[in-house]
Amino acid sequence: MKKTGPGAEGKRVTDDTTVQKFNNTSTSISGTAEGLRSSLKELEAEIKQDEEGKKEYATFLKKLEVKRADLQRVVDERAAWLEAFAVQQESTGFEKQYKSLLEQIEQIYGGAKEFHGKGIDLLIKEFGYHIAFKRWNDTFSAIPFKPK
Repeated sequence: MKKTGPGAEGKRVTDDTTVQKFNNTSTSISGTAEGLRSSLKELEAEIKQDEEGKKEYATFLKKLEVKRADLQRVVDERAAWLEAFAVQQESTGFEKQYKSLLEQIEQIYGGAKEFHGKGIDLLIKEFGYHIAFKRWNDTFSAIPFKPK
């Protein structure tokens, strides 16, 4: 029979080596658990940042989509205007009218060039004007110009 009670000395179930191994194991488990908690907190923080980034990206994407829709609307309006212009040009002969005006302007400008040349000749004959330079005794001064 075994003795029980305060004075009873029984055999220890564990020795010092087993206790030391148990303490080392429990410390390792505790360290691993703390490391995992720390990693979990870091991952949760990164996930939160990623979600905020995703919201920011979605907002930016929405703005780009609105801008794209506006630009597409402008392109469509201008294409419609161009098509209407082409139809109008075919029916009214706008190009013909434009060319006619250009020819009239060319004739007017040609006449102006001719009379300008005659005016320069008159200045040379009547006032002794020299086109390239002004002499010391010239009483008339002008800036040389010849229309193209």
